[in-house]
Amino acid sequence: MQWWHQVVMDIELNKNPIVVSWYDFKECMRARFVPPHYRKELLLKIQRLQQGPRSVDEYFKDLETTLTKIDMHENEESKITRFVSGLRREIQDVIELYEYSPLEKLVHLAIKVESIFLKKTSFKTTHNDGFYKTSWKDENQNSSKTFPSNLVKETTYNSRVSKPSPYILKSPTKTSSQKCFKCLDFGHIVANCS
Repeated sequence: MQWWHQVVMDIELNKNPIVVSWYDFKECMRARFVPPHYRKELLLKIQRLQQGPRSVDEYFKDLETTLTKIDMHENEESKITRFVSGLRREIQDVIELYEYSPLEKLVHLAIKVESIFLKKTSFKTTHNDGFYKTSWKDENQNSSKTFPSNLVKETTYNSRVSKPSPYILKSPTKTSSQKCFKCLDFGHIVANCS
């Protein structure tokens, strides 16, 4: 309470204006207890605020509390733009298809979109019957395991010669920097391939 007695003395000595409203009192308290760099840090936080791994609801609550702490009075469109720009990309893409309405409706829509995405991903992980592939790269990696790259098909077209195996294991020794794209061997090019 010592600081308040100092404020009252400053008012009596006409160093500070008289505190007559709640707003004046808040300003007086903010000047005394909030460090000057705090507002700058909050402004930086609000500029960098992203949803990340949090839910839409948690992200919106963090955005709302940060705006309240800054005491920033933005119009509805600015809040909507700030909210949408911080959402995850897949949610942003769906939200941007709709007409921007009041912020509360937009938050509700984003929560619905997030729950749909969560249902889809949980269905894919629980029903891993091979129908849903995680990516085309997995399929290519599996096919490369069944057909090793160091096995090359023998290209003999003589039907009278019996073939014990259609594939011959070639050694990966490199004799030259030239590579034949027909037989995949090193040391010659396609024009010189026999």
